[in-house]
Amino acid sequence: MANKIHVGNISSTTTDKDLLDLFSKSGLVASAKVGLGIDKKNTGHGYVTMGDDKDAEKAILKFNNTVLKGNKIRVARAHSIDQNQNYFSNQNRYRRFSR
Repeated sequence: MANKIHVGNISSTTTDKDLLDLFSKSGLVASAKVGLGIDKKNTGHGYVTMGDDKDAEKAILKFNNTVLKGNKIRVARAHSIDQNQNYFSNQNRYRRFSR
């Protein structure tokens, strides 16, 4: 996970290949994926997995706040979401419906 990068604010016309081509300038790219919604349209973000941590760090420093297809992209380390923790302070989300 340490070598996975989140790319935000990408244009609606950006493809997997565009991300791959850009991030390849900073090192070995294992994968590059643009996020797609239910309607198969670009969701405005993507993920790039670099070959190692050093390449990931170099890519973050090099490409954060650069322009790709007319949009200033945001590049940061991706982090996992803890699925065991409720969004609203560990409260029972159905509490308001119980009698």
